[in-house]
Amino acid sequence: MASGINRWNVVAGQTAQDATPTSKGFIRYSDGSIKTYVYPSSVWTGFSRRNSQGVTVGSYGDSSNAVKIHGFVLSGSKTAAVNYPGARDTWLTGINYWGSIVGYHDDSTQKIDGFELKNGTFTRIHYPGSGRTQAESISDTAVIVGFYQNTLPIGALGDPHGFVFAKGTYKTLDNPKGALHFAHGTRLFDINAAGAIVGSYHLNGNDYSFLYSNGTFKDIKVPNASTSTANGINGYGYITGEAFTNGGWVGYVAKCQ
Repeated sequence: MASGINRWNVVAGQTAQDATPTSKGFIRYSDGSIKTYVYPSSVWTGFSRRNSQGVTVGSYGDSSNAVKIHGFVLSGSKTAAVNYPGARDTWLTGINYWGSIVGYHDDSTQKIDGFELKNGTFTRIHYPGSGRTQAESISDTAVIVGFYQNTLPIGALGDPHGFVFAKGTYKTLDNPKGALHFAHGTRLFDINAAGAIVGSYHLNGNDYSFLYSNGTFKDIKVPNASTSTANGINGYGYITGEAFTNGGWVGYVAKCQ
């Protein structure tokens, strides 16, 4: 599962495996070499993003009876766990050049909200009126993207909608192909400093990758893949994500022309 790509074309992500830990974080360098990482005493570990300074964020499951999820920051050989105050679980999903971090957390009722962590202070990220908000990435220009879900009259959550949060204002950004029917939707996963956004839309049971740039949605077609997501984009337009092809999940890197 390839989650993010920085300006040096270094990919961060998570590998799945059958043994314990059930997954490891990985860094794939631009020369093709790969290093894996397991947070101490964790039952699973995953990386989400790595900024151009080489600082990586991710999440891990601890070894308690009821597995709890914690965010963490890895800088060189130093690690630091990150927990949203009062939260049951915390996920870290993005970090920019300046070290501002975004993620999301849940409480005892499993309600999920996003947050930004900047200079040691947590700020809530909540799309107005939504029942669930996930912040997925923050650009070097401090623009945050993610997705939200509204609560339906029956109490369940509705389709996901992409959002962009900039200068205190939330805006919905949905791929038209993911808004055609019920049980579809749009998720935004990353944004670069130029404002190009990647994500996925859900249609007829599958996810499809897209790039949004200069007001236009473009499909990202991974060869021979039946479903895919675009999870990361750097300032040079290189994109990373995951796809189901030939009976298994693979990561990919793409350069859209």
